[in-house]
Amino acid sequence: MSFEYSIIKDFYDCCSVPIKLINYEFEDLCKIGYTDFFDRIYPLEDIKINIKNCKDELINTHIQLKNDINYKVIDICKYNKKIGYFIIGPFRTNHITNLINKDITYKPLTCSNYLCNLILNIYEDKLKNQDAPNTIMSPYIRKAIGYIHHHYQDEISIDSICEKLDINKCYFCSLFKKYTGHTFSYFLNNFRVEKSKELLAKTDLSLLEVAFSVGFNNQTYYSIIFKKFTNQTPSQYRSSMLLKE
Repeated sequence: MSFEYSIIKDFYDCCSVPIKLINYEFEDLCKIGYTDFFDRIYPLEDIKINIKNCKDELINTHIQLKNDINYKVIDICKYNKKIGYFIIGPFRTNHITNLINKDITYKPLTCSNYLCNLILNIYEDKLKNQDAPNTIMSPYIRKAIGYIHHHYQDEISIDSICEKLDINKCYFCSLFKKYTGHTFSYFLNNFRVEKSKELLAKTDLSLLEVAFSVGFNNQTYYSIIFKKFTNQTPSQYRSSMLLKE
């Protein structure tokens, strides 16, 4: 698990509000809690405008869209001038839902500043326990993770990634393990399994369709990998989610 991903995972585990880390070119570095719907409503242009118009040295701004869809933008240049911004949200501040925001986590407006403090406290805490050279992720690994996030449905191999990055395969594998704590294959399969959980819980797709949708080329292998990471078969996971409704 990368340093940055471990931060946003701890945050998400605490408050269940989606969060992502983006660079200064507004590209995703890592994210958690996002769905296809959240990706569609992600207000990239609003975020760019707010950052451009913000005169504070350290940006900490609140963005509220129609239908009570809210985001917080936090600049982390104080800790690492080479990364970018935490984007917290979407979350809603009104406990009354509508058809648009019914799947969005509710957090009272008074909590919004605490969300910012929480993510920065987590960052500071983890920073204290990291060796300084390891707190800045290799650009090769950042690009590889970004590629997985955007192309997990496609056929991906270490060889193809190394070719795209123009990097030696053995060196890439050692870097990936150093910065994420896992092999490339483990990281890719885990990400695909997490994506498949969303489809199992929220769609009526068959297991074969789910497998293909997240990049596995056959249902049997998908089921084996899914059980390896969750101790459940895809069918068992889907049944357990239905019982919670």
